[in-house]
Amino acid sequence: MRASVTETGWIGGRRFDGFFFFGSSLLAGAAGLAVLAWPVLLLPLWAAWLLLLDGPHLLATFGRTYLDTRERKERARLLVGSLLFFVPGLVAWGLLRLTGERAAFDLFLGFATLWSFHHAVRQNYGLLSLYESFARASPLERKIDSRFLYVSLWAAFGLFLLGHPQNRIILGLPEELPAIGRAVLVGGGVALVLLSLAWLGFAAVRMRRGRSGRPSLFLLCAAFGSAIVPFFVIGPFEPLVQGPQTPEHMFMAAAMVGGVMHSIQYLGIVVAANRRRFSRHEERSFAAMIGRAPVAAYGLMVAVSLLYLLLNSVRGASPVGSIFPEASAVGQLFLALYWGVFFHHYYLDQRIWRVRQQPSLKYELGLEEAA
Repeated sequence: MRASVTETGWIGGRRFDGFFFFGSSLLAGAAGLAVLAWPVLLLPLWAAWLLLLDGPHLLATFGRTYLDTRERKERARLLVGSLLFFVPGLVAWGLLRLTGERAAFDLFLGFATLWSFHHAVRQNYGLLSLYESFARASPLERKIDSRFLYVSLWAAFGLFLLGHPQNRIILGLPEELPAIGRAVLVGGGVALVLLSLAWLGFAAVRMRRGRSGRPSLFLLCAAFGSAIVPFFVIGPFEPLVQGPQTPEHMFMAAAMVGGVMHSIQYLGIVVAANRRRFSRHEERSFAAMIGRAPVAAYGLMVAVSLLYLLLNSVRGASPVGSIFPEASAVGQLFLALYWGVFFHHYYLDQRIWRVRQQPSLKYELGLEEAA
């Protein structure tokens, strides 16, 4: 599945994009349906996701930054300053230990959940923007698609947050919704369905006029893997694990489904961009070496991700096999550090993929070839 540096209109090539950016939603959906049919598969598949996809997708960011000679020179301040994102979790943990009150720590975890979903939405938006650039979409088409993407994904997230009884307990809301709460839930669901039908009609008209259907197809895949399967197919049956002890245990399957698609997408972005970057420059850095050999690089990232599995074990991420329970002081410390890793990743990601501020990305992401 080699990414071509000459095939235009694609991020990495027709078959490459078919797997990483379109097929990833189907793989995520298949994993979700598998654990729904056989819940005993959830923990093995969850561990496999951490080792084979989630860990490597985090390490891929380091390959684009700290391991790259040029990036270290040009972004030294960013790479050092971004390490401050480990501080909020440590402060929240310190307040928890000093006062015995969970308010600050729970607020930190709630913010982490929101930023995590926002990060996934932004990645889908970035990929959608690329396909719209390839298709030379009009400003109106771009505006309608991007607004539908944001509104539909966040609306689905909100409906899941309000609609699942375990979420309501976590948020301090009544487990049984009052009449007005049920009315809001039904009204929101109907509004989301009507909005989706209106967008599908717009997409159909656009394709009838001979416009490329690739942006619309990607948007459907993004909605399928990010919202439809995790929130409306898997979510109602959560928790699927025996004896859940934390909110994270409650929704392990839904998190895994969205994470599978997100991780595969990100690995695809990095592989395609690296291949173009290092095909044009005779660089001899370690980043260039692994950039030119994506299979070997992936194997190395999987090996290093054993440490990521260990981090998840010491923070009590799994209801079985964890070294420390999440409720322990040590487990909570490693939970704070875990989210520090992700905060750092989220911030770096939103800075290093800005095409307007980094012209070389136009070539690396195939935009110059499509121009």
